[in-house]
Amino acid sequence: MRPRPRPVRGADPSRSDAASDAADWARAVLRAPDAVVLDTELTDFTGRVIEIAVLAVDGTVLLSTLVDPEGAPINPRAQRQHGISAAVLAGAPTMARVWPRLEEVLRDRAVIAWNAPFDQARLRAEHDLVMGGAALPKWLERRWECAMRRHAAWVGEPNSRGSGYRNHRLEGGHRAEGDCRAVLDRLRQMASAVPGGTRPAASTGGAGRNPDLHAIHELWPRFLGEVRGRSRSAEAMLTNAEPLLVADRTLVVRHPSAPLNRRLAQGRCAATLDEALSAVLGHGWTVRVQPHDARQPGTTTPVRAAEPGGA
Repeated sequence: MRPRPRPVRGADPSRSDAASDAADWARAVLRAPDAVVLDTELTDFTGRVIEIAVLAVDGTVLLSTLVDPEGAPINPRAQRQHGISAAVLAGAPTMARVWPRLEEVLRDRAVIAWNAPFDQARLRAEHDLVMGGAALPKWLERRWECAMRRHAAWVGEPNSRGSGYRNHRLEGGHRAEGDCRAVLDRLRQMASAVPGGTRPAASTGGAGRNPDLHAIHELWPRFLGEVRGRSRSAEAMLTNAEPLLVADRTLVVRHPSAPLNRRLAQGRCAATLDEALSAVLGHGWTVRVQPHDARQPGTTTPVRAAEPGGA
């Protein structure tokens, strides 16, 4: 058993220990063959599930689908966050149809979620609706691991109450698959902590680099500055836009205004965004703009599982 690294002089030893433990946990999760990351989107804070995604820790999509909430209204505030409207849900399967596939994907798995108690409570509520008084499956009965709390300990910022650590926003785009990928980005970031409780700075890009979504958020002001230097109108149109996904030297950006999405994705505006991002991250980067209510790149088509008892 190797000795614990000495904390940095002047640092709070308990914080250093908590950060080291969180980094060890992240490394263990990323090595675990049975670990998965799960996220849901809802009609309301305590409403029905309308989107769910499950990813393996290597990024493989095991399940990603919209879910028909069977008439439950979508709170306008929630819709503004995730962009999922009743029209987007047209043709989506009900949770009763999704559940057999969810059982298959999560059986014998260790589930990790950003705010695990919240997501687990919502899926327990869905289980009650779909299965009535049936006993919870083991994957839903046992406590899930909360990546948000582990990340808070890793960052080590005291919360306003003076005990414990401040939680941080995920910044995954408020869609289930994007949020799962953001959790994986945070796990990789935590796992890269070096002995002694210190952490490498977020990647600033450059040729050959592929920063995660967290790093893109940190670089967003620089990107906007590069856009402003080329086109003030393009910068203005990016107001309220948000980074959604980064992969294969492509940054996917979402904007709540469909007309502005179309303008940003066409002609000189599109070229301006590509040039600005390449100036920040290195040659060869592309910006792809998508509507706020569009499915994320890489998502699968809705699951078409048979109704319970069906053929």
